[in-house]
Amino acid sequence: MNKLITIFCIIFFFSCDNNENRYASQGKSICVTVFLYENCPIAQYMCGPLRNTYRYFADTLNSPIVFRGFSPNAFSTSESINNFKSKYDIPFSLNIDYDHTNDTIGLNTQRYQPVVTPEVFIEIDERLIYRGMIDNSYQSLGQWTPPTHNFLRETLNNIVNEERVEYFETTAVGCIINY
Repeated sequence: MNKLITIFCIIFFFSCDNNENRYASQGKSICVTVFLYENCPIAQYMCGPLRNTYRYFADTLNSPIVFRGFSPNAFSTSESINNFKSKYDIPFSLNIDYDHTNDTIGLNTQRYQPVVTPEVFIEIDERLIYRGMIDNSYQSLGQWTPPTHNFLRETLNNIVNEERVEYFETTAVGCIINY
């Protein structure tokens, strides 16, 4: 009986190990890019769902998904970003994406063209598959309801479960980015 349990544990261990690393072994790159502004109340609120999603995929599932955040705002400073990151316990990189020297938006903001903060973009092998809101708790400014869909988490679940994912988008609600 002990040999049977040992064999089962070995098979289980190796099958879990292969599943957790299937994207890395297939060479697929999965990236979540989110635009945040530290003075936006909706961006502040969405740090909870972002943090929880990151921890689920990075810590619990050990998925090779890269999360990164940018502030496309001329008013952001290194100090304000670091304070925001600390206060809202953001577990991934968060950087200013604004060129203060030339008074222009940064390269990532130019590439993705976010409209509001927060707005999230999900890519597989640099191919955009989702753009929009993190979850649907804000359907319009000032109109909060308990979320019924966490688009970020649902999309990442579909990717990790190797389900077919077609490009789709939702209209993000938040603080308008002034270009």
